[in-house]
Amino acid sequence: MNLKVGARGSKLSRRQVEEVMGELKVDYDCLWVETTGDQDLVSPLGPMEKTDFFTREIDEMVLKGVCDIGVHSAKDLPEPLPKGLKMVALTQGVDQSDSLVMREGESFEGLRSGAVIGSSSRRRNHILKKLRPDLLCKEVRGPVDRRLEKLDAGEVDGLVVAEAALVRLGLTGRNRISLPGDTAPFQGQLAVVAREGDQKMEELFKPIDIRKKRKALYLGTDKKEGTFHLPLIEIVPRDFQGFEFKSVMADLPDFTHIIFTSKNGVRVFFDCLAFYGLKIKGGKIFAVGKVTAKELEKRGVKVDKVAEEEMQEGVISLLAMEELDDAYVLLPQSSGARPLLLHELMMRRVRHQRLCLYDTKVKIPPIKPELTDFDEIIFTSPSTVDAFLKVFDKIPKGMKMTSIGPITQKALKLKI
Repeated sequence: MNLKVGARGSKLSRRQVEEVMGELKVDYDCLWVETTGDQDLVSPLGPMEKTDFFTREIDEMVLKGVCDIGVHSAKDLPEPLPKGLKMVALTQGVDQSDSLVMREGESFEGLRSGAVIGSSSRRRNHILKKLRPDLLCKEVRGPVDRRLEKLDAGEVDGLVVAEAALVRLGLTGRNRISLPGDTAPFQGQLAVVAREGDQKMEELFKPIDIRKKRKALYLGTDKKEGTFHLPLIEIVPRDFQGFEFKSVMADLPDFTHIIFTSKNGVRVFFDCLAFYGLKIKGGKIFAVGKVTAKELEKRGVKVDKVAEEEMQEGVISLLAMEELDDAYVLLPQSSGARPLLLHELMMRRVRHQRLCLYDTKVKIPPIKPELTDFDEIIFTSPSTVDAFLKVFDKIPKGMKMTSIGPITQKALKLKI
């Protein structure tokens, strides 16, 4: 068999084709294509998400039979795929994180105020602005190697790129830092697209299609080793410059207790501290469970008490043994957190502030996997249960359902 493969002509795309085809013992020829997205370096990328901006010409060649398959970055696939096409493989891929590349000898902290950072998405801009509000973000387009040339030439002071691109291009020796936060869905993974009904292509690429390897479907925001990660919720921080945030930051030295009820709450709160250039310097730190405590300890924070019962009821039990007459308690939480702790503080007439750090929103996946490809579904919060129902309509029967924590378990039981 001699396959005809269609793909973009950039250096990175050529490496991606080599990665896919290197796992198969088959001869192939490539047709390198300049897509609309390669030609148009002016239009903003935001409105182009989930369109065929980077895939159109390749997909047309597959539909016409000029190519047997198209190889794409999975994050670039349109939703839905053009009629007549089917994704026959989604690869394991490489590192899914984003990196900020700088010139040799420079550091993120040392970048001047007003330094220009080349980026290509609002999501990346938002992360940068949380870390350094004084930086300026500028859309920079084109192949990764060309964008890096602009950095080296001084046209920008930093460049945000997918770590996977640096890995595939052999550029991991570049001066860079890893950026926190969510990345584009399926970043680092590759997709193989063929004509619907082409059984030969489906059989040929089955060995590298991770969707066909039965495993657990993990719905949380973080990745979990040995599972297929499908984040169905996203954490959207509120405006750190809002009145509530300014009030809490002004009172930060006065709090006698700070109670963290989730690891995401820890992350967003410490992003806020970094935004204001502040640190926790006093007060008792309480955590709901070991996961939240571990997230705090990663940031060098000593946790005074950890609730054995990993929910708000456990913290209420701890507070029952605390003298709170002169206390001032900070409760940084999700906007959707249960109000039990808040009610407890109000009933005991404890001076407190509740800070709504973030909202949890449904994250619609660009590629919806077949649930029959999995043995188990892992729900990490009540929000993932609600999001699953919005994306898949109903909880499937006959599959193993795992819920993290008793509150998630209760939410899941109500929906089955």
